[in-house]
Amino acid sequence: MNGSSDDPSHARVSGGQRLLLPPSAREVCDQLGLNWWAALKLHDDGWVSFNPETTPELDQAQETELRFVGSLVTAGCEPRLLEQLLKGLERPYCYAGHRIYYDWSARRWRLLPVVEEPDLESVFADWLESLKEAGDAGQLESIKAGVQAALDSLRTKP
Repeated sequence: MNGSSDDPSHARVSGGQRLLLPPSAREVCDQLGLNWWAALKLHDDGWVSFNPETTPELDQAQETELRFVGSLVTAGCEPRLLEQLLKGLERPYCYAGHRIYYDWSARRWRLLPVVEEPDLESVFADWLESLKEAGDAGQLESIKAGVQAALDSLRTKP
C-alpha cells in the first residue's frame, strides 16, 4: 500500500472487536440480499476469511468483511471481476465501504476525502468584505435589517 492520504488501508476495521448485539452471518446476508450459498462460496474461494456457517456471531471486522465483499457480489461482480477489484487490497477485506471508493480510471481503491465543516463566521466575514468592496449597499442594508430583526426577537423572548 502507498502512504498517500487516499490510502484505502485507513478504511480497514481492526479485527476482533465484539459487538453489543452481534449479527449472524445469515442476518447480514439477508440485509445485503446475498444468497447463503454465495456467502459460503466466498469463504470456500478465500474471499471471506471466516466460515459463515460455523461462526454463530460476527465481530465487527467479520461483519465489515462480509458486507464489503458481499456488496460487491450482490452488485453483480463475478469471480474474475471480484479478483480484479480486490487486487491490491489487504486480506481480510474488512474495509468500511462508506469510507472508500473504486477509482476506475486509476484501477484502484481510494479513501474518500473527509470534508471539513467551514468556519461559518469567517465565511460570513469574507462575504461582508466582498459586498463592501463591491459597493453593494443594498445587500448590506438587507443583512443589517435581518440582523437587527434577529436581535430584536432575542430581546423580546423571556
